[in-house]
Amino acid sequence: MTHKRGAERHVAVVGAVDRPALLSVAELRERWPQRTAAVTFDCATSGPRAHTFTGPLLRDVVTAAGPGFDPARRKDRSRFLLEVTGEDGHTTVLSWAEIDEDFGDSPVLLATALDGARLDGAGAQLVVPSDRCGARCISGITRVRLGTYARPEGPAR
Repeated sequence: MTHKRGAERHVAVVGAVDRPALLSVAELRERWPQRTAAVTFDCATSGPRAHTFTGPLLRDVVTAAGPGFDPARRKDRSRFLLEVTGEDGHTTVLSWAEIDEDFGDSPVLLATALDGARLDGAGAQLVVPSDRCGARCISGITRVRLGTYARPEGPAR
């Protein structure tokens, strides 16, 4: 599922949010403070890759959509997950606790620029600066879905 309006790429923020949104890369750049992260990922096939990413915090974008948890209750927040999907189908999952200021406070970005070049045509990119490997870098993000862990049926193992 690709979200395009002309050459612009869009990210759908959906799931357990009060105000689902469809945001262009330009809107991600204009509506939220931009952070910059210089990262080096150790790529298994091509060695270290160093890049500079700029964009808003994932936490800020999802918070603006009105997450469906009680922000005053820490335990409630810790059961939520973020599923991030790219145009190519690559998907990764982060816990809300990883990015929450009261827990991991990881500065995960929805990058709007890579090495100074705007990503309007390519789409936003997920960047987890604390990762040693870049496998959770999702290019051309089409969707960020907030939800809760669905415990499997049957006895606990």
